[in-house]
Amino acid sequence: MSPDLRAPTCAQPMNPQGLDRDAVAERLDAAGTDSFGEFGRLAVAGWDVRRYATLASTQDVAAGLGAWTAVVADSQSRGRGQWERSFTSDRGGLYMTAVLPFNGDAARWRGFALAIGWAIAAQFRARAIASLRLRWPNDLMIGGRKVGGILVSQGRPDTLCVGLGLNVKNRPWLLDPALRATACRLADFAREDRIEFDFLARALLCAVRLAHANFCQSGLGGIADALNQSWGGVRDVVLELATGAPSEEVAGRFQGILPNGDLLLDDSRGERIVVRSHLVKRLRES
Repeated sequence: MSPDLRAPTCAQPMNPQGLDRDAVAERLDAAGTDSFGEFGRLAVAGWDVRRYATLASTQDVAAGLGAWTAVVADSQSRGRGQWERSFTSDRGGLYMTAVLPFNGDAARWRGFALAIGWAIAAQFRARAIASLRLRWPNDLMIGGRKVGGILVSQGRPDTLCVGLGLNVKNRPWLLDPALRATACRLADFAREDRIEFDFLARALLCAVRLAHANFCQSGLGGIADALNQSWGGVRDVVLELATGAPSEEVAGRFQGILPNGDLLLDDSRGERIVVRSHLVKRLRES
């Protein structure tokens, strides 16, 4: 059976697990003293969503919660991205961690961030927001600038935490001037009614559910072709390789991924190169 690659509708509810409020309180303490406490709930079918004014990190709070819960913050003081890089999380953006069931097979779930990215782009296109594209392995882009990022980590032994950071009305470059040349925000590309907080949060959670369902059914291979339509065209890239790889960098024209997640590049002579995904630390677009 082939996976359903249509844009998500969020029509099928799921029963969220109960929350251990003592555990939540402990997570909030561990996350930092700048958390203002829960101030609202967002009604999304099948999800228990908890919203905060500010947290150190939604990922830290969500790590101890059960599947089908989500933690949303208006800002973060210690947001982080891949490889523990800092993720500027000023007010006006949307910062969320969604908790999903996990069978413990880490190798099978490699590449799940790509599935999340594809589903978000499909959801946004279906709702006429901005023409998002993906940048391997976990960036949401508009043109040559980054509008959001995805971070997948393990929470409990039976859960995955999907962290999502999205620039909406915020201006992260005011806090980090280095971002002025590389970041953008949805407010400059979408209608006002399409970037309202609750609207976006629902869209993101619907996308997360779709990605999880498709990945459970067929893994990364089942959506590889769809992903290869989401890169926004062929681009020159440089791959920074992990320590211990035969070389430090590989340059070429990014052609997409194989069903197993490995990257395809054409080198300067037009010859096809296959680079194992686990060896790539970072992809830079030229």
